Amino acid sequence: FRCVATNGLLVEDRLDELVECDVTHLTITINTVNPTTASKIYSWVNYNGKIYRGVEAGEIIVERQLSGLREASEAGILVKVNTVYIPGINDSEIVEIAKTVSNYAYIMNIMPLIPLGRFKSIRKPTREEIASARAKASRYIPQFYHCVQCRADAYGLPCMSSYPS
Repeated sequence: FRCVATNGLLVEDRLDELVECDVTHLTITINTVNPTTASKIYSWVNYNGKIYRGVEAGEIIVERQLSGLREASEAGILVKVNTVYIPGINDSEIVEIAKTVSNYAYIMNIMPLIPLGRFKSIRKPTREEIASARAKASRYIPQFYHCVQCRADAYGLPCMSSYPS
């Protein structure tokens, strides 16, 4: 059992290495399937040595995440999709993300935003909002309910179980 977690940007480019290293499980964080929304989430994308910003960065990250998801799944790697629920930014798109990833991911993990960095002024979603998003997304893909926010997007924070299952 070998697992790798990633934002998905380079999955397709590095897939042969993942397979060669016997990676069995891959977690890709996909917070939107809309390039305009992605441009609000990601300040920039560094791809092939070039920095992209704005909607162009959004287009690259969304396309690369989805192609990596598809290719990894087709290579026999079990893929889990993490989605950070960001009120006012991607909350209305959670179901669309679930629909889009459902053919290639085996499970989805919707997690609440931890308001830090450029998102420090955005409120944390409520338990009810997370539960509702999971219920709606579960029509398309099974949901993972055991996350306790031990995540790279929570840099500098200790693990905490603010949303116990």
